[in-house]
Amino acid sequence: MDIPEGWTVVEERLMREFEFDNFSSAKRFVDVISVLAEEANHHPEIHFGWGYAVVELFTHDEGRITQKDIDLARSINASMEA
Repeated sequence: MDIPEGWTVVEERLMREFEFDNFSSAKRFVDVISVLAEEANHHPEIHFGWGYAVVELFTHDEGRITQKDIDLARSINASMEA
């Protein structure tokens, strides 16, 4: 499995922490991810607060990381570059 740049596997989940300058920027990022997740019909766990957001990807019905997770991670990475 080709793990996207910046992501790691932690306890069988694909995870990445993103850093921001403030709470509003972190919230806007979460809003972008929510749109990507709805489009993909694949929904991550997201934890965020002042200056950070942690995204966890895992395909629950498969019990493992799948291509859906990899694809969404790549989409999230691309959204950071836009």
